[in-house]
Amino acid sequence: MSNVQIFDTTFAITILVILAVAVPLLLLLANWFLHPGKIKRVLIKSTAYECGLAHVAGSANERYPIKYYMVAMLFLVFDIEVAFLYPLAVVFLSSPWSLLFVLLAFLLILESGYLYLYKKGILDWNKLSD
Repeated sequence: MSNVQIFDTTFAITILVILAVAVPLLLLLANWFLHPGKIKRVLIKSTAYECGLAHVAGSANERYPIKYYMVAMLFLVFDIEVAFLYPLAVVFLSSPWSLLFVLLAFLLILESGYLYLYKKGILDWNKLSD
């Protein structure tokens, strides 16, 4: 690589790092100069504010129903499937036999996740909405 190519590569990264440090610092300094002094402590400012409601019903220690965690698990299974199956399919088209065992092992693990969710009844949406 010549010096010009190295400069072209490092110059853009250097400018990006300088901007990433300078912009937050400038915003913090502008806030400090435009609003000197401490912010008044008000009781309403220290309370939880959620979804436009100033007073939240319930506490943070309440338990969530297990169906929320099961839906999250279902999302993860589908998300991992898409994230790994698409690149595997693209590579599998170029050399179909070299990745066959990797693809079969991945599909076996994925299918075990589906079977677990099926046995728990997560794929039955009517049961889940109760």
